[in-house]
Amino acid sequence: MNHQDLQTLLLKYRQGKCSPEEVDHIHKWYESLNAGSELALDEQEKQQLQNKLWAGIHGEMQEPEILIHPETTRSRAFPFSVFSGVAAAVLLALAYVFFFTKKDAVTKPETSEVLVAAPSGKLLTFVNKQKMPQAITLDDQSKVILAPGTEVIYPEHFPANKREIQVKGIAFFEVTKDSRRPFCVYSGKLVTRVLGTSFWVKTQMHNSNSVEVEVVSGKVSVFENRKVLGAQSKGENVHGLNNGVILTPNQRVTYFEESGHLMTSLVEKPVPIVHEAAPAKVVFNNESITSIAEHLRNEYGVDIVLAADQLEKCTFTGDLSDMGLFDKLDLICKSNHASYEVKGTRILISGEGCD
Repeated sequence: MNHQDLQTLLLKYRQGKCSPEEVDHIHKWYESLNAGSELALDEQEKQQLQNKLWAGIHGEMQEPEILIHPETTRSRAFPFSVFSGVAAAVLLALAYVFFFTKKDAVTKPETSEVLVAAPSGKLLTFVNKQKMPQAITLDDQSKVILAPGTEVIYPEHFPANKREIQVKGIAFFEVTKDSRRPFCVYSGKLVTRVLGTSFWVKTQMHNSNSVEVEVVSGKVSVFENRKVLGAQSKGENVHGLNNGVILTPNQRVTYFEESGHLMTSLVEKPVPIVHEAAPAKVVFNNESITSIAEHLRNEYGVDIVLAADQLEKCTFTGDLSDMGLFDKLDLICKSNHASYEVKGTRILISGEGCD
């Protein structure tokens, strides 16, 4: 079962529409996660983990505790709900990524310079100290899923002209659209600015001084934070875009703090930009590669370029249903003695072509 099938099935489970066979399939999937885990958990911890996973699927995750910044005393719990759409799929279908493949990805947060302010009200700090992702809802109803060890700092109430949040670790954002108040995420020397979209922010990946931003939906601008770099003292625009990029779905950028270099690329596993409840069957019959490339471009929002005019004469016949983008390209290229390569945010198909 591929990632998209899993998303659909888990959403169906939450809605109580699964057949007994599908419920059994979900349980087997969960058991397979435990079997493949490298985490050293005792039986009690495994049971706690299982309970929390299923509690999240049923929409009954516990509320996290929020700290009032900069004090260390605990305040009231900040209310949130398990959300639908892309964020729900991330919380449910990708939760195991945090448990089993990201255990070395996030370092323990340390107190750093606070880059956000609370013009009126309190400035809150929350650190996810659990072994599972935790979700919070912000003042504007934007949603944030925090990986274990992730720290966020944000105002209890956003002002009328802007929305700002600071993050250290791995977090997924689903931002409520508000054209009057841009939403900015500060992560070290980088700023991610949006109006309404969903994206990942990942800092200090694998103990390196780098920051990654991956876009799931919508469009974001990512640029250096000149306030941190000291440019503000020179009278320059803090939010200038001299060193920045614009990202669209399935694109990501890696920022290397030491050199100030921004490297754009595609995400590891591109997903369709339009999520359907039941994925359409994709079968091609002697279709030209040019036409198929256009179809994939529309499906994933990824630019696919043919390196030679002769490739336009090549065709493909086959079933590409239930396959990821790169698996589809593997099959298409192999059938035409061609190859593909990711060049930044584009995919280049090369080969001698067809007669």
